[in-house]
Amino acid sequence: MAKTLQDLSPHPVRSLLPALGVMTELGFDRQVCLKGTGILLSQLGDSNARMSLQQELGFYRNALKLSDDPAVGLKLGEPYLPQRYGLFGYAMLSAATFRHVLTLAENFGRLTFSFFTFKHGVSGRLAWFSMSEPPPFENELIDLYLDRDMSAAVVDFRAILGGPFPIEEVYITHDGYNRQQDYRDYYDCAVHFRADSNKLVFSSALLDEPLPQSDPDSTHHFQQQCELLIAKLTTQGHFVDDVRMLMLSRPGFYPDIDYIAEKLGMSTRTLRRRLKEEGSNYRALLDEIRFGLAKEYLGQTKLPMEEICGLLGYSEPGTFSHAFRRWSGQSPRDWRLHSS
Repeated sequence: MAKTLQDLSPHPVRSLLPALGVMTELGFDRQVCLKGTGILLSQLGDSNARMSLQQELGFYRNALKLSDDPAVGLKLGEPYLPQRYGLFGYAMLSAATFRHVLTLAENFGRLTFSFFTFKHGVSGRLAWFSMSEPPPFENELIDLYLDRDMSAAVVDFRAILGGPFPIEEVYITHDGYNRQQDYRDYYDCAVHFRADSNKLVFSSALLDEPLPQSDPDSTHHFQQQCELLIAKLTTQGHFVDDVRMLMLSRPGFYPDIDYIAEKLGMSTRTLRRRLKEEGSNYRALLDEIRFGLAKEYLGQTKLPMEEICGLLGYSEPGTFSHAFRRWSGQSPRDWRLHSS
């Protein structure tokens, strides 16, 4: 079943950085890549900046036009490593088996930058991972997003497995744009075009292989956090909970109060008033969320300090350390030491 535009959530501007980096490596100026989108270069480093769906599509239309390469999506997907997906990415990296990874992808795919729905299954000696329910874009853009996301999946699975991801067959719904051999070379296997579905096929023996970065405590914690995020994305609650939901919608990207007001269909002034009536404010909620997540990351995971900073939306460890001292009276390192 195809999705509607109402099913799609907007992404942070920073989610363009991996693909924009590829376009830069291909020789295209960043400003030219963003032409006509209304996205400013200064917004790329702003963790609060959001873009509309049309702005994101404008960038990818530019990528197709500038590259003059209908298969450019394969290249655009390569920088999307698991860490790009915040909590969801770390849940996959610390999973016990590849079967667990695919289950996480199926359950929490909404926490990625993909517009597709992920599924997996087993048929005899073969297993498959598929991408279905395409977004309602023009065919060229659907195909670009598909190539990007299939490529990203291969890159992610290699990182999670700590080595090769041996694919036996690939099925793609588009026709290959007269670049069929390039796709075969890229995936290093048989590729079936004009297929009924989009999927990567591999040996089912891979499903229960132990993973090199497995950490049961960490993956359990991250999975719980993913469940919380999904619940907040799909349910309605009290007003303050709705604000929290928007603030938590993308780990590592915390929207400013103007964005939240817009999403709630009210002015910033009205949002401030409503929060005050419920005994809260934007800054207090942001601190509450960050402090709560910081304590969980420090106390329940082995993540290095730099990665914790990124998940909390801080670009500098010193800024995070200063904030944590303000919240707890201790440095993050001291708090982690005493909580262990």
